[in-house]
Amino acid sequence: MALAAVLGKQVANHWFLPIMGRGRLLAFAAIGLLLAAIAVDYAQAQVRLRNISISGEFDQPKVIADGKSSIILTVRVTENGEPRGNALLQAWLESGGGLLIPEWNYTDEEGYAEYTYTPNAAGPYDLQEDTIAHVIDINVGRLFEVDKHYRIQIPIEAPLTTD
Repeated sequence: MALAAVLGKQVANHWFLPIMGRGRLLAFAAIGLLLAAIAVDYAQAQVRLRNISISGEFDQPKVIADGKSSIILTVRVTENGEPRGNALLQAWLESGGGLLIPEWNYTDEEGYAEYTYTPNAAGPYDLQEDTIAHVIDINVGRLFEVDKHYRIQIPIEAPLTTD
């Protein structure tokens, strides 16, 4: 009670202010609000993830691993059955060899994006490793990056001859 008499009745009602100081209190409040906003955004993104679908198909049944042939992977992203236009996608080869381009791509208004894969040249007796492409939609959350993943095996066939 002596502290209240010296500092005033108002401080006695807010006992934590002399200990923390107003600057620290405001800093903790700002950090708390920021963390709350990030947590809400993350939670909303997790709910949206269930409604986002990524599918893909190739323009041909197989690609020959001759270093010259290529295959086009068309990816479609939807949310609640509606196209996700202007969604930022990232793609890479998870396993196997070759070139998958572009690495970064945006979907069009219908939710489609195209990637071209060219396998490394292989001989008729080379062991073929499964080639897996990995595509993610990285902009599901507004403040916090939340990813929707999609993996697809690329159908590769060894060449019959080594030209």
